[in-house]
Amino acid sequence: ISISGGPDSVFLTHMLCMLRDELDLELYGYSLDHLTRKGQSGRDMAFVRDLFSKLNIRLFSEKVDAAKWCIDNRLSFQAGARKIRKDRLQDISKKYSIDKIALGHNLDDNIETFLMRLIRGSGARGLSGIEPVSGKVIRPLINTSRKDIEDYLEKMSLPYCIDKSNLENKYFRNRIRNRLIPFIKDNFFKSFKASISRSMEILGNEDTFLRKYSLDLLEQIASFYKSTDRESIIYIKIPIEPLASKPLAIRRRIITCALEKILGNLEDISFRNIEDILKLLYIKTGESKWLSPIRTAVVLRMNNLLHIVNIDSIHQLPDEIRPYILERINDAAAGRTGNKIKTGIEPADIMVKLGSETKLTEFSMTVKAQLIDLVGDYRDGPASKAFLDYNRILSPVKVRSWKEGDRFYPLGTGGSKKLQDFFTDSRVPVNKRKNIPVFYDREKIIWIGNMRIDNRARITAKTSKILCLELFEK
Repeated sequence: ISISGGPDSVFLTHMLCMLRDELDLELYGYSLDHLTRKGQSGRDMAFVRDLFSKLNIRLFSEKVDAAKWCIDNRLSFQAGARKIRKDRLQDISKKYSIDKIALGHNLDDNIETFLMRLIRGSGARGLSGIEPVSGKVIRPLINTSRKDIEDYLEKMSLPYCIDKSNLENKYFRNRIRNRLIPFIKDNFFKSFKASISRSMEILGNEDTFLRKYSLDLLEQIASFYKSTDRESIIYIKIPIEPLASKPLAIRRRIITCALEKILGNLEDISFRNIEDILKLLYIKTGESKWLSPIRTAVVLRMNNLLHIVNIDSIHQLPDEIRPYILERINDAAAGRTGNKIKTGIEPADIMVKLGSETKLTEFSMTVKAQLIDLVGDYRDGPASKAFLDYNRILSPVKVRSWKEGDRFYPLGTGGSKKLQDFFTDSRVPVNKRKNIPVFYDREKIIWIGNMRIDNRARITAKTSKILCLELFEK
């Protein structure tokens, strides 16, 4: 149970407790203190701990400076806080073999989500509302109104916490809840929520049919390659002609189905991503082009085929296909020309995720990035670690291979140097240079992986926050 202390999650907890014996449920709770609202989030946490102690439910709880985490990861507070909770819930459920994750979304949340997506522009899938069941996640209250929930808690004298930030209109959802919905109710008709619920049900039914229809078409025209453990699809090959002949709405859905198979879900996949892929269908025959990775999916057009590959698993491709795909992607990234490649294509740079590990598939490495306290022995660290002044770095940090003309300020040299000359002085063979990751920010190179940091990112007596980058074999 994801528990915040608010009315929805408290109601959900009591309902599941009432069903515990009848359904033979083993219940757990997870609560996250975001360290916000001037200490109120901490008081909510204390309430939750007391409630779960009384109900004899094991509670997992933790504190995270959500505001700082969101700034470091360049996310809005609501999006970032949601991601923190989602990741923690998945981690705990996996660690303790928990079958289901119960969330307290109610009917009013679903109405608000519909209106938000309608205003932002969404297709039938988005407008069909929040799914009652999505993998491990279940939402038992999705058809229960907020008023019914609060009325029950009031009737049974069950306490809960009130998040006053829900009354503030600086967030989009709050403006929908506090302004738009009351306006529609007062000026049009009071039963509009029932009408929207009916529309979501209709759209959901149609989306389910079209999704299955499009998936069936994908499976008819495409070739699929599974990982060596046979548990996931890591490469899909789609012929251009049968895909391009389908109506636009079906083309979009086929591409969406393909990405979902490769990535496992459609989180952070935008309408623009789908449109960019569809544009590859109409480049001239004989040309080749690839797109910047969509999460871990690389999409490459080669002649009359569309290749979609999960770059995190590319080395698990079957022996008969792996060299072919690696060669084509590397050719495209290097902008080589020949009978099949006529368009130079720049490789996509990889963004380093702060506070976690980022796979650098091209280099067969992984980088761990974290903020650490000032340490006294950083100068004696291994070459695989870089200690940098975080305040002198213009985020985000990205990684790529070296390029002709690259120049940086090697620590200890007192001036700038071409990276090519630095490699020569360091006796790095020409054929090995592309295997060395180059880390950079919005302004400059900050570290030549496993070799030398840039003087402009060095730690000084004024350093207050250190960014530690650590490379290790994949």
